[in-house]
Amino acid sequence: MRWRFADLPIPTKFLITLGIPVLGMVLLIGKQVDSSIKRRDVLQYIRDQSARIALLSEVVHALQHEQLMSVGALCGLQVRPMELELMASRTDEALRAVRSAVRPEVGATREPAGLAGLQVLRQRVAERRIGPREAANEYQGLVEGWLDELGRQGKVALDPETKDRFYAHLSLLNAKLWMGRIGAGLTVALSQGALTPGMESSLAASTAQYQTNILLFERDAPPDVLTAFQEMGHEGAMALVGSMISSIPEKRGEVLPDLPPGRWWALVDEVLDGMREVEVTSMHRIIEGTSANLRDAERRLFIVIAALLGVIAAVAVMALVMLKGIRRTVDDVRAAAQTLANGDLRANVPVTSNDEAGDMARTFNLMIDNLRSHAAAAEAIGKGNYDTEVIVRGKQDVLGTALARMKANLKAARIRNEEQQLALKAEKRKLEKANEHIEVLIREIHHRVKNNLQVIASLLRLQSGNIEDDRLRDLFDQSQNRVTSMALIHEKLYKGDELARLDLAAYLEELFSELVRVNDVRESISYGTEIDPGLTLELNTMVPLGLILNELITNSFKHAFRERDKGHIELAIHQVGEKEFDMRYEDDGVGMSMERLGEDNDTLGVSLIESLVEQLNGFMTVEGGSEGTAYHIRFRSR
Repeated sequence: MRWRFADLPIPTKFLITLGIPVLGMVLLIGKQVDSSIKRRDVLQYIRDQSARIALLSEVVHALQHEQLMSVGALCGLQVRPMELELMASRTDEALRAVRSAVRPEVGATREPAGLAGLQVLRQRVAERRIGPREAANEYQGLVEGWLDELGRQGKVALDPETKDRFYAHLSLLNAKLWMGRIGAGLTVALSQGALTPGMESSLAASTAQYQTNILLFERDAPPDVLTAFQEMGHEGAMALVGSMISSIPEKRGEVLPDLPPGRWWALVDEVLDGMREVEVTSMHRIIEGTSANLRDAERRLFIVIAALLGVIAAVAVMALVMLKGIRRTVDDVRAAAQTLANGDLRANVPVTSNDEAGDMARTFNLMIDNLRSHAAAAEAIGKGNYDTEVIVRGKQDVLGTALARMKANLKAARIRNEEQQLALKAEKRKLEKANEHIEVLIREIHHRVKNNLQVIASLLRLQSGNIEDDRLRDLFDQSQNRVTSMALIHEKLYKGDELARLDLAAYLEELFSELVRVNDVRESISYGTEIDPGLTLELNTMVPLGLILNELITNSFKHAFRERDKGHIELAIHQVGEKEFDMRYEDDGVGMSMERLGEDNDTLGVSLIESLVEQLNGFMTVEGGSEGTAYHIRFRSR
């Protein structure tokens, strides 16, 4: 026996029906849990990356201080060797912190290629084997390399919430980079007492970069970070350095300001420390924001998981309670139904609740009462005794009323059925006789038309025998062939099973045989057809199409294969659309040149073909050459 869902126990169906939407809800909540876990992991990753960016920023700051200290020492400022060693140790400590913070899930930091030469650079600075400007450029390259790595790490860690903050932080770092470059460049210039054209261009470019990055920082920075930066700008060192930087593009080619190199060097160092404090504040806000987002994601994950478990528990409890009530009522109804099935109308269903299950029990008991009262009447009507009296106990007795109506309707239906059967049989006999008469008439019409056309063809043949003019006799023969092709159509129709449509392949076979006989051509002339299987056409399409084929085949016999031992004709007809057909006729005869094709357009045969093609709502193209002639006709059935 085939398994069906309806055959399952009601508790099972209830659990399945309830379980499908619950499962869908669980899957949706599970998807939310998965999304929350992924979001938590992403935020954890972002927080780790933010911490790494802070370490990278510390390396950049240490390198900038070491750069400024080295340039000051090379320019003859009061920088002791111990101070240089202290700055170098701070840089090394920052580098070790970055290297030790590498975690597999975060990835490794790509150190700049020139970092391996940092110790050599320090040695050259200590031994005074490098100029201050070259040392500044060397350190600048290292700082830029670390800034590039910092930017790469930041792009990996970006999410929509921290993007603007990090872009502002990166702009501040770049501004600090260019501030260090300006400070080192002016320190060298002030110590030498001259500003070369190359130094002027470099300082102007660095100033432009510094101002651009400051504008970007002010655009993207959070309000608290921007406030800290603006407060630093009002301090003495920052104000003086800012005025010096803003005047660099205006003083190109002028005398350097009267400011000791040591004073300028100390001011720049103080400004870099101040910008570092703003930088630390910015980084702290980024890490604080990502940590808050992470805590929020973990809290949401906990809520979603708790909701999932709560939904499952609530659904399970509700299902158990509902199943218990439904099972009790179903068992009672099943027992009563089993009793009724055994023929005992004394069955009764206990009513234990006032819900839908209780209503079902009461309704079942009412049904049993109605069955008891109408059992006898239903049995009598079922046996076909339509004269049995049916007791109706009032307007509310629907079953009694239905039984009474059923009895009357069945009795009336039996009478009407007998009358209709007699009328249908008589009408069927009339239609069959009329159909036979119409079919005989149509066949007789086709037969007479065919006979009349054959008489006309015979008259033309007899008349042509008395004509001595070959051209005139040829015209009579052509007319005879045309009449024969039409007669053949009517002959096929009255002999076939269908009176309105004709099988095209069978007609072409007989038409070719008839034209071979009439034109007395050699049997070595063969033909091939490629016609869609079962293709049939109506009479008003077959007549002009048959005349067209008659003209084409006759023309091939008389002209294309003249004075030749053999020849071949190829005909293809395909249906290409609704009531639209494509015909291609080819022979391998002597062919006709384009001039000859133009001359033949005035002949009766060509004019007739064109007229017939036009009747079929079609068009024709002709191709001629030494290898034969081809006709391509596209037409529509009428």
